[in-house]
Amino acid sequence: MDSSANGLRSLQEESNRILILGNSETNGSDNSVCTSKYSILTFFPKALREQFRRVGNVYFLTIGVIMFIGQYTDAWNSSISPWTTLGPLGIVISVSLVQEGYADVARHRNDKKTNTHPCILLKCAEDLDKSDKKRVRDESVFNGKDIEISLDIHQRSEDESNLPLPKAYTTSVSIDVKNEKTKTVKLAFERVQRKDIYAGDIVLMKSRDMVPADIILLATSNQGGSAYIETSSIDGETNLKLRSSPQIPNDELNLLQQTETLEQAAKRLAGLTLLGYPSGVNAAENPLNNYRETEVEREESYRRISSKSSTFKGMFASSKRSMAYGGSINRKKSKDVDTETYVASLLSEPPNPNVNNYTGKLTLPPGKDGDPSITIPLNNDNILLRGAVLRNTEWAIGVACFTGDDTKLVLNSFTTPSKFSNLDKLMNKTVYVIFFVMIVLISLMAIGAVVTNSNRFDEFWYFGLNKNTTQVWPYLPDLPPPEWETGTENFVQQMFLFITLLNNFVPLSLYVTVEIVTFCMMYFINSDRDMYHAKTDTPASAKSTIVTDLGRVSYIFSDKTGTLTRNVMRFKRCSVDGLAFGAPIEKKSPKATQEKEEEKSKEGDGNISSEAFHPLKQLLVGTVSIPSLETREAESNVEVILPGEKTLTFNAEMFLRVMSLCHTVVV
Repeated sequence: MDSSANGLRSLQEESNRILILGNSETNGSDNSVCTSKYSILTFFPKALREQFRRVGNVYFLTIGVIMFIGQYTDAWNSSISPWTTLGPLGIVISVSLVQEGYADVARHRNDKKTNTHPCILLKCAEDLDKSDKKRVRDESVFNGKDIEISLDIHQRSEDESNLPLPKAYTTSVSIDVKNEKTKTVKLAFERVQRKDIYAGDIVLMKSRDMVPADIILLATSNQGGSAYIETSSIDGETNLKLRSSPQIPNDELNLLQQTETLEQAAKRLAGLTLLGYPSGVNAAENPLNNYRETEVEREESYRRISSKSSTFKGMFASSKRSMAYGGSINRKKSKDVDTETYVASLLSEPPNPNVNNYTGKLTLPPGKDGDPSITIPLNNDNILLRGAVLRNTEWAIGVACFTGDDTKLVLNSFTTPSKFSNLDKLMNKTVYVIFFVMIVLISLMAIGAVVTNSNRFDEFWYFGLNKNTTQVWPYLPDLPPPEWETGTENFVQQMFLFITLLNNFVPLSLYVTVEIVTFCMMYFINSDRDMYHAKTDTPASAKSTIVTDLGRVSYIFSDKTGTLTRNVMRFKRCSVDGLAFGAPIEKKSPKATQEKEEEKSKEGDGNISSEAFHPLKQLLVGTVSIPSLETREAESNVEVILPGEKTLTFNAEMFLRVMSLCHTVVV
C-alpha cells in the first residue's frame, strides 16, 4: 500500500469514472487489501533497516567492524576478537527479526482471511459455464439454481425502417413499426472471494455481512429499497444509518412494487444491465440524450405545434414527447440506433478519502423507444462504504464502485508504521550520552599514550620497543635478539585500540535482556485467560513489539458506549403519571445488599417482603379477560373469571403502545 509523506495514500489526479453495470473492470484495481509490512523478498532488507534504527545496534556493529579490521589487517591493533561482539549482536538481531516476522505473519493471516472471505456476485450463467476456470454457484441462494429471465428484443426490419413518411408527418410524427421477440437469459449467483470483486460487478449482500467494497445501492428487501448499515469500524458510531436506492422518477419509468423479492430484483436489474444484454451499449451514449429539453420548453413547443394543426390534437396528446422535439429526433435517428439496446451505466467521482460526500450519476435505459435515457443523481445516501455492516436488511444488491486500494476506507488508512517504543527511545538517548563520555576518555587516553611513547620510548623494552634492532635482551645476553619494533602507533591507531578495549561501555546484555523480556511479555499476553473472549473464541493477540510501553500508560481516553459498557439496556423501573412501577433500587454496596438478602432468608416466610407486590406485572398480565359484546349484553356487564385464566388486558396493551411511542429513558 503506497503512502505519502504524511502517511496517507497519495492520490493522483483522476477524472470521473464511467462504469457499465455488470461489466467487470478487470484492468483496474482488484479488491484485495494488504496491511502487512513485508513480503518474502523485502523482509530481510526492510526488517534489518528497522533494527538499525536502534543506536545500540549501530554502535555494536561499528565496534565489531573496527575489531575485525584490527584483527585481520595491519591498520591497527585489536585487543579483543571481533566475534565476542558480532556474535551476541547477531543473536539480538535474530530475536528481533523473529518477533517482527511473527507479528507480520499475523497481519498476512488477517489479510488472507479478509481477502478470501466468500461473496456473491450476480453473473450471466452462460459466462460461468463457458469459463475455463472453475466457477462455483452459491448454494445459499435458491439452492444454487439459476434464474430464468425472459427479455424483449426490439428489432426493426430493414424494409420497414426505410418506409417513406407522408409529408404531413415527416417533421412531427414518429412512426415505429417493430417486430417484438423474446429471449431467455439465465442469471446465476456466483460465489467468489472478496479479492476477486472488480468495479462494475453487481454484488449481493446478506444481513450482518460486511460491505466488501464501496457499493452503490440498487435494490434491497426493505420497503422503498432502503437499507440500514452500522459504521462502527469506520467512524466509531454504533447507531444504524439509513441508506436508500436511487429514486426513479414516476413520470420517466413505472415504479415497481414497494417491496421486492430477491428474484424480482435480480430480474429487474438483469433487464437494465449487461447481465441481460451482453452486447448492450452505454445508455449515456444514447444520441437522444442531446435533445432532452426542459419541461417548460416542451410545453411551449407543444402549444406552438398544437395551435398550428388542430387536426392532430389527439395524436399530440398521446405522443406529447415526440411532438415536443418538433420532429428533430426522427431526422436524427438512424437504423443503427434503433437496433441498439442500451444498458445502465454509472458516472462516478474519482477515488477520494472523503467518507461524508459522494457525487455520481446513474444513467438508465430509456423507458420506451424514442425517449432519452433516464438520469438519476447520486449522493452519499446511495453508497455503502467498505467496512460497514448490513443490519436489519435481509439482502441488498449494489454495483461495486470503488474496490481495493480505491475504497474510501483504505484511502483513509495509514500504512502499518514501524513503531518505536519509549524504552527504545530512552536507550538511544542513554547510548548517546555513554558514547560521548567514551569518546572523551578514549581521546585523553590516546593522547597520553602518544606522549608517553614518544618521551619514554627506550624504557619500554619489555613491550618489544627498541630503535636498535641488533640489541639483545637486557639482563638476558645469552638469548638471541628479538624482532624489535622501532616505532609506536600514532594517535588514530591508539584511538581505535582503546575503542576495542572500552567497547563494553555500552552493555550488549541490556539489549539481549530487553528482547527476551519483550518476547516473554507477548507470550504471556497471548496466553492470558483473563483476556480471552469465550463467546467468540478470541484470545488476546499481541501484534506489536512495543508491549513494554504498557507499563508507562497513565491515562486512557475511550468512548463509553459499547467499549466500557456492553450497550445492553435492562428494565429497572418506570414511572407513569408519577406512579413508579418495578422493584425499588437500593443504592448500597454489593456487600450490604448481600447481607440484607441473607437476613431476609433467615426471617422465614412469615414476614411479608416489600418486594412481593409487582404492580407492573399485574398490569401487563391481568386475570380479567375482556368479553365480547354479545357476552356483555347477556351477562349484564358481569365479568366471568375462569380459574387460572391469564390474558393480556386492554389496559396493558394500550400501556405498552403508549410507552413505546412516547417515553423518556434516563440512564
